[in-house]
Amino acid sequence: MLVFNPLNANYPEPVNSYQEEVFDFCLQWKLGKKEFLFHTSGSTGKPKPIYLSRLAMIESANMTRDWLNLQEGDNILLCLPIEYIAGAMMLVRALVLKLNIVLVEPSQNPLESIKKPINIHLASFVTTQWSTILQSNANLFTLFSEVKGILIGGSELTSSVELLTKEIQLPIFQTYGMTETSSHIAFRLISSEDTIYQCLKSVEIKLNDQGCLCINSPSTLNQWIETNDVAELIHENQFSLLGRKDFVINSGGRKIHPELIEKSCQSFFAQHSIFFKIFAYGLHDDFYGQKLVLFIESKEEIYFKLQLVDYLKSNLESWEVPKQIIVLPEFLYTKSGKIDRPNTLTLYLNNLKT
Repeated sequence: MLVFNPLNANYPEPVNSYQEEVFDFCLQWKLGKKEFLFHTSGSTGKPKPIYLSRLAMIESANMTRDWLNLQEGDNILLCLPIEYIAGAMMLVRALVLKLNIVLVEPSQNPLESIKKPINIHLASFVTTQWSTILQSNANLFTLFSEVKGILIGGSELTSSVELLTKEIQLPIFQTYGMTETSSHIAFRLISSEDTIYQCLKSVEIKLNDQGCLCINSPSTLNQWIETNDVAELIHENQFSLLGRKDFVINSGGRKIHPELIEKSCQSFFAQHSIFFKIFAYGLHDDFYGQKLVLFIESKEEIYFKLQLVDYLKSNLESWEVPKQIIVLPEFLYTKSGKIDRPNTLTLYLNNLKT
């Protein structure tokens, strides 16, 4: 753990490559660099490069300040890779808003590396980190007694983890955003009973002809961008997510959002106090075109297949029940911690051929 002010003229000697990367980014920012290169997470395919302007990132930092009432001198926890926008924007917020950085090398449970008592006012985790933190029974209040926001991004929380999170009396938010929007543009308070996202101030939203969310924000320099996220507009500044357009499965003419099936499976797991990583996918089928398959990550054979299928049959439409359940010992993951669906599927299919 290292605590430092990124606006200081001199930095301590780095002790690992992560600190070197962080210090280098800070120096480039202070030298006035106008544009920064990032890559998307790659969860739906090959990561693509995206250049973001300094001005867009400053706008994003100011939006977070206004939302959470961040003040000069607040402490923020940075424990994410800065090659992706979530980690880099924690640095930018510190540089723009004059915040102190509590720097911890990224790991599944970064809180284990914090050995000294310190009040953290803003923290950001990906869902896999947050799940691990909850399972470790860490005393969150020793670090977060004065926290203004704990931000969870990368992917939706599972039902089991969300139930555990609701029991914690802290401001914990699931955020929505992407590289193109310079991080989050909307949030939902996890302790709330609904799953509706609230846009940050000055963010405009609409749907395109395919039902996908379009965003206009100061952090996009007031340019409309189209996403691949199928959404429902609840209000002019509120929406709920239905799934990814590029994940939609067409099975016998029925359009299926795999996220809906995954959410129902996670509800089953939560009821039985079990934890599994899963994803639903469409495999080629001569009759249906695509058949819905559920993949479960487990090194051991699972015992609840029949109970799970019965549960899904009673909670979903008949065509939304997976035609097959496949157990894999290990999924592949992107560097940002998301399940790498395409490459996990490719690995599975290649193993079938051998």
